[in-house]
Amino acid sequence: MSGLSPDERDAIQTAIESAEKRTSAEFVTVIAKSVESYLYIPTLVAAVVTLIISGVLLLFREILPFSATELYAGQVVLFAVLALSFRIPEIRFALVPKSVRLARASNHARKMFLDLGMTETEDRNAVLLFIALGERYVEIIADVGLQQKLESSQAWDAVVEKFIGDIQAGDIAEGYTHAIEGCADVMAVHFPNRDDAPNRFPDRLIEI
Repeated sequence: MSGLSPDERDAIQTAIESAEKRTSAEFVTVIAKSVESYLYIPTLVAAVVTLIISGVLLLFREILPFSATELYAGQVVLFAVLALSFRIPEIRFALVPKSVRLARASNHARKMFLDLGMTETEDRNAVLLFIALGERYVEIIADVGLQQKLESSQAWDAVVEKFIGDIQAGDIAEGYTHAIEGCADVMAVHFPNRDDAPNRFPDRLIEI
């Protein structure tokens, strides 16, 4: 689904395991094909295009060599062809407004953060590294424990910026590993590892 090889998945898991030896913080990686199907969008656009074309044809109804039945049948066929064509992933996501895609992906990332119980760690120091491929969305969410300790966000912002750049360049596996290492560098300063630190979350890449 994500296009990652077994070796790349293993590299991401190894990066998490290594990072969690340096800090009591916990890291979760998630990659989604898309957070929503958006099937209503191609259907709506197909209907609007069909109505516009039908309206134009009606203006020239008197000179067109079509009966009312043929015109109706043509409308049905046109709508079906457009609706199916617009469901092709590349076209479908292009039809969805960017603001809608980003908002849905952001909401889904936060929902996963809560659903996975990442706000329940003792030090509130869990970190989610989230990618939604269809929406072209990348985000790192850190719990409030880090936010309370950081005096400057410069180092953290640099990690996030590099993560976004790596993913935009198509380097998903390296993007994850670099981001995990960068996050661990920051977290280890404020949350050094301790013997009783539990491992509450899976180290493997979660694919949805």
